Amino acid sequence: MVKSTMRTQRTKRSVFILHLVLVVLEIIAARYMLAKEGLPVFRYYTVDSNVLQLFVSLWYLVCLIRKKDIPSVLAVLHLVSAVCLTVTFMIAAFVLMPQSTFAYYFLENVAPINHFLGPVLSLISLMLSDVQIPKKALFAPSVATILYGGVALILNMAGVLKGPYFFLEINTTPLKTVVLWFAVIFLLCIGLARAYMALHRFLCRHRKGDR
Repeated sequence: MVKSTMRTQRTKRSVFILHLVLVVLEIIAARYMLAKEGLPVFRYYTVDSNVLQLFVSLWYLVCLIRKKDIPSVLAVLHLVSAVCLTVTFMIAAFVLMPQSTFAYYFLENVAPINHFLGPVLSLISLMLSDVQIPKKALFAPSVATILYGGVALILNMAGVLKGPYFFLEINTTPLKTVVLWFAVIFLLCIGLARAYMALHRFLCRHRKGDR
């Protein structure tokens, strides 16, 4: 009983530290990006996902400091941020980087935070959380991603926005390419969400079994 209590306290402390580190890193990244480009920086899926993680981590810290239960909606938002940040990592690593350089997407300025540290720490903190993720949250990351893509497409069609990713440039990119990329990313979000939810349930059961 004493060991399980100590283990629970260590886990909570680890979660607290992870979210504190995430808040510090995400504030550094957000300040840099805003100073560099101003509000238009929010056109990037990467920036939006990292800002969402900042919001999630701040909310977690408030709940942990006040010793309040983590609400289900926060668990859902954490799943969304973890999945979306993983998508940013995968798109940067396997789609965008081959067209540029590794340094640009993973080493320069705040790129390590946006494309690597944010995704990794978000996922680890999600897996350490004992808060149950509702089954209905499965489609939340894909819905959030499609919402972003839909708004970006409309702004591209209206000529208000260009990109910021080639598959969003509807005026110059073949429709079948746009549809294909939307389908791939939609399915990727569902696959990642399903995998993360399954792993989270397994780890929660494992931790409870040790108590």
